[in-house]
Amino acid sequence: MINQLEQKQNLYLHIDGDIPQGLKKGTLISLQRSTPMKIYNLGFQPAKSIPEIPRWFLQKYASFPFKVLEPFAGSGTTIIESIKSGISIDWLDYHPLSRLICQVKTTIFSVTEVKEEINKILQSAYNHQKAPETIDFANKDFWFQQGVQEGLEILRYYILNSPKTIEPILWLAFASTVRKTSNMNDGMLLAARRSHIKEIPNLSSSDVFKYFEFYGNKAIDAVIEWHPFIKRNISLVKQLAIADARKITGDKYDAIITSPPYINAIDYVWASKFELHWLGMVKSNQERLNLYSQEIGTERIPKQECKELGKTGYEYLDKLIEDIFFGKKYQASQGQNQLRARVVYKYFMDMQQHFKSCFSCLKPGGYYCFSIGDLSKICGVDIPVASILTEIACDVGFQEEFHFHLLLKNRKLNIPRNVNWASTIKHDTIVVLEKPLSLMDNG
Repeated sequence: MINQLEQKQNLYLHIDGDIPQGLKKGTLISLQRSTPMKIYNLGFQPAKSIPEIPRWFLQKYASFPFKVLEPFAGSGTTIIESIKSGISIDWLDYHPLSRLICQVKTTIFSVTEVKEEINKILQSAYNHQKAPETIDFANKDFWFQQGVQEGLEILRYYILNSPKTIEPILWLAFASTVRKTSNMNDGMLLAARRSHIKEIPNLSSSDVFKYFEFYGNKAIDAVIEWHPFIKRNISLVKQLAIADARKITGDKYDAIITSPPYINAIDYVWASKFELHWLGMVKSNQERLNLYSQEIGTERIPKQECKELGKTGYEYLDKLIEDIFFGKKYQASQGQNQLRARVVYKYFMDMQQHFKSCFSCLKPGGYYCFSIGDLSKICGVDIPVASILTEIACDVGFQEEFHFHLLLKNRKLNIPRNVNWASTIKHDTIVVLEKPLSLMDNG
């Protein structure tokens, strides 16, 4: 099973537009994508999934009535596709910024009220004399110039006094403003400065207000285009109270459609640390670090735990973990081999727990569709992520129903990488799993 999905492909297709329902199993495709609606790009989310994948799944497998679960909601791509298709969807995400993004995309706002409130905030902000000081976190002065801090504090003050019904969209515009006005280089996913790329410009509070107006208008344009869809199907979408994708309970779903976190590729908490603090989503550095306990395959692992060579029970996977642990392909420094080995172990054990909880809340004959980077190189060791996840899911009780591969033409994480240490993900693998109609079908 392990290498089944990574075998050499005998069919390649370049597709203009949507993925065809009649695609042959195992095909490698590239897409010439149509310009998406503005709502898809509203809000910062690293390595966003593309709408063509959940759209393909729903067109191929969904019937009416049909109920979907999205356990790693991210920027809401699957949610949007389900709403457009008139299909009921529940969603969750452990990350506060992702939840805000999805809440904005699943709420009906009064555009007139939002416009008026943004104008009111800006008018008051420009005339505000003394900025409050409410936000504090490590290295704040390094990442935010004094004028920027004042501008952000002033905007926060007025957003907190805005009508609660439109606060989410104001906070989302504010989140984009925080990212843009930080001392981080444009295009960087993680909080890092590279002086050789571009000099950091001097910014004032007035610049902060101008960016807030810009992102506020972008949000308004996106919701205007999106409102006809969400108004028609607002009753079909629900945010679940739970946030941990390893502990899903409740309704019986017809399908789960998602894109799990990339193993060892993106630190999602670090990537949004500025937004988390400035939006008040965390109250301290420690509270931000506590978010890692809810993250699948977290890299924040106690040193003592990293000394243990974890055993998953999957022979091939355990051999890969051992190769990383002992540095058989690449010897890193300062305990990084042991840390990375533990990251891989925890990632797949977390996903096993996730698959078990999902299996229990799917109807017999229900589907689990996931999209994931095909191959991750960790300390020089190639990890066939999609194949290993498929084997673990099948061990839980699923059966593999279909898979294909999607060539990634513009996947730019903009993270410094040592080619001996890690690699660039070249394509995603999309896998459709099925829960048997009866236990005997799986025996």
